[in-house]
Amino acid sequence: MTTITAALGNSGAVLNNQTWNIADNGDDATASTACTRTGGELTQASPLSAASTTSNMPFWFTCTVPTPNGLTALLRTERDRTDPLRLGANETYREAITLAADRVGYPRATIAAVISAEAGLLRGRRLDAATNERFFSELHPDLDPKAKLDKAETTEWRALRKSLSATWDPRSYNTVSKAAGLTQFLESTWIEVATTPGSYVNEKAKELGLVSIANKVLDRATLLDLRFDATASIVAAAELDKGYFTQLSARTNNDGTPLVPANLTADQKARYIYLVHHEGAGGAAQILKGTLTDARAEDLLKNHVSDAAKRQAMIDAHEGSAAMAYSAYLWQYIDQRITPSNFR
Repeated sequence: MTTITAALGNSGAVLNNQTWNIADNGDDATASTACTRTGGELTQASPLSAASTTSNMPFWFTCTVPTPNGLTALLRTERDRTDPLRLGANETYREAITLAADRVGYPRATIAAVISAEAGLLRGRRLDAATNERFFSELHPDLDPKAKLDKAETTEWRALRKSLSATWDPRSYNTVSKAAGLTQFLESTWIEVATTPGSYVNEKAKELGLVSIANKVLDRATLLDLRFDATASIVAAAELDKGYFTQLSARTNNDGTPLVPANLTADQKARYIYLVHHEGAGGAAQILKGTLTDARAEDLLKNHVSDAAKRQAMIDAHEGSAAMAYSAYLWQYIDQRITPSNFR
């Protein structure tokens, strides 16, 4: 049995006046199951004959039906039509991104763009390990991983490794800032998220015994390691970004105009979502209002540009202002990396 949830409703899919007969996977090959809408939900009715039809209904409301090979494909096809997502080498993260999108109501391509801008890529031994796992476990389970590959197998292995080099590394780690995971959470921010009631990480941390019912940290080290859980990292970032974006949207310039323009397209909004992801609501407001101090900007530049001479050159190119240099650096990065259309 499975439950069809409200996920498609969040994407804006509307399929009124459609009739669905859901094939039963039981012994009776001619049976189908009808779902009828009751209030805001759909409930399973008794099996119908093959000649019967279900009542007209939108199918994204909750409905319990038999295990649905065909229906699952139908749901995914409709979701891909209304909320497209193209991940390439990162297909393994589709379910996590979809879960995050369902929880916050953002397009999946927006979430993917933010991840792409933050996550490091598989390199070195982790890239080799991922290649071996795919090559021997999935593509060639008959081959001995310890045996020497022939010429054709070696060529295939190398081609696979090259394709996987575009894969996001869930164990990304910044040795300077100590930001970790696909979405690069700082330790303090992760602890804040994990102790916020109702957040995905809070729920998961409680299940694992890392946070108490009273939202107190019980095992800090293991809780911080949870940043390397891809799903936790992706969903946590989406939830945090939505909260920050809401805060930023409520702020105004000195003349009373909103800091975040109205009527943004989804792709334009994605730029502001990444801005708050990177800077927090307060930091983003400073960038937009031009109130970032040089002292603060110098610290931020050090976190992103390790070469002191290069940092100074950036500052010199912006009238000696570290704040102007950092703001220009950040917007250039956003222009280059936050492109949701790359994931549609």
